[in-house]
Amino acid sequence: MILKKDKHERVSIVDGQLVKVACVGGGAGKMEVERLTPGGLPLLLSGFKGVAWAAGAGSGVIKAWLMLLISLTLGISSPVSAYRFMGYKWPRAEATFYYDIVDTKGNARSLSGTSWNEAFREAMDRWTNRTGFVFDAIDGISLDPCQEDQRNTVAFRRTDCGFEFGSTTLAVTYGFSSRGTLSETDIVFNGNELWDVYDGPLGLFFNDFTRVAVHELGHAIGLDHEDDVTSIMSSFAGDLSFPQHDDIEGVLTLYEGEIDAPNPCDSASAPLPLNIRLENRLTASDCRRAEIIATTPGRNDASLVDLYELNMPVSGLLVIRMQSEVLDSYLEVRDESGETIIAYDDDSGAGVNAFLTVRLEKGRYRVVANTAFSWAEEGGYTLEALLRFEGEAPVKLNDDKSVTIEMVEYGGRYYRATLIPFAPSTGPKGMYWRLGSATLRSPQPAIPIPGALVAPDSLDLIFNPIPALGRRYDVILQRYYDPDFPQAWIWRLKSAIPRS
Repeated sequence: MILKKDKHERVSIVDGQLVKVACVGGGAGKMEVERLTPGGLPLLLSGFKGVAWAAGAGSGVIKAWLMLLISLTLGISSPVSAYRFMGYKWPRAEATFYYDIVDTKGNARSLSGTSWNEAFREAMDRWTNRTGFVFDAIDGISLDPCQEDQRNTVAFRRTDCGFEFGSTTLAVTYGFSSRGTLSETDIVFNGNELWDVYDGPLGLFFNDFTRVAVHELGHAIGLDHEDDVTSIMSSFAGDLSFPQHDDIEGVLTLYEGEIDAPNPCDSASAPLPLNIRLENRLTASDCRRAEIIATTPGRNDASLVDLYELNMPVSGLLVIRMQSEVLDSYLEVRDESGETIIAYDDDSGAGVNAFLTVRLEKGRYRVVANTAFSWAEEGGYTLEALLRFEGEAPVKLNDDKSVTIEMVEYGGRYYRATLIPFAPSTGPKGMYWRLGSATLRSPQPAIPIPGALVAPDSLDLIFNPIPALGRRYDVILQRYYDPDFPQAWIWRLKSAIPRS
């Protein structure tokens, strides 16, 4: 998967001198610190290279630069909260943007047909609906984002306010502040890049305008980059497109006493992206199970829930797992309205973790992350929804009916494996395979997309999917015990359903 790199660059005043801090790369990326004298002469600081920099107007000018990224794996153990602040905020939890957005070719609409104005309005709503910070919009008014005029705006430009964009810069957010109080913020999108408006995973060629706008608006609120937990303010652009739990907590903390968080039961907290490991927490501020749209008989309790929106781009077999070191995980999949429970699981994962497989038609659904107890159990968890829906499946059915699996997940590790046709001496009729070989992949993949996985408790083998006879099938092989071969790993075909 190709993702985008996010580079953050800040200009501020420290002891009367300009300081430029550039954080390049992710995780173990290098840090460059450059101190500049008022006359623009470079100084050397602790062995770092100093470079001249021309300051912009304003008493405190802050740039947040969103840039290209190569790859990302989410799977972090994090503190309860890790949000970071830029060092400024609005006098009240509200800001108004004036805009009439056209791209550098004069188009008011994206290739998908959504207008840039609509997409930016949607980005603002994603913050307002989830945090209570109010973004107001006055569209139809075109302003210059490079002009300090005490009005907030957004626009596409060929240059970064007269300077050349970096080769990988997507957008720049300018903030004008005095003594930590914002008076204006403007967003400049790089009009030399390819842009569209779309949902789902981040595209390879076109950048999604809405999710970049959500990130930049986070800076406009006063949030800095955050890489320790799952966050839309991460230094890495990826499949996330909504503010996450940590982002929401950050806004509520920054504007504590000034805003009330919206009722978490009114809407799902965020979309559940496919093939990404999300990290979240159940906290006392979350919705209670008794408050959600539909309840299960006997489960009208005070336990905490996180609600997610799930979009199935194709009909297929979905694997969802919820893991926690402190919670007794419980999962539900509901229809789009939330009124009908389609599938649920408590302890099919290792220990008290939830592991759920369900075949769903193309469409929208709700996912409920909950606990098995009736009281308000708090704690962190990870959540994954796995569905391979494009590209070649790393599984091959050979002419001799053996199966080659380039990557199979078992116990959190990844193997190359082969399955060989097997004929049991007893047992029900059907198609059987036994494990022929399994070799640990070395090195372990940084961004694993397994062709199959072994269910933690049942040890069923789940293919997601497998190509055969010119089609793609979601296949489940059920673990089978043969008394004549008690040490062998053997499976029997349980189901094979073609993808539509």
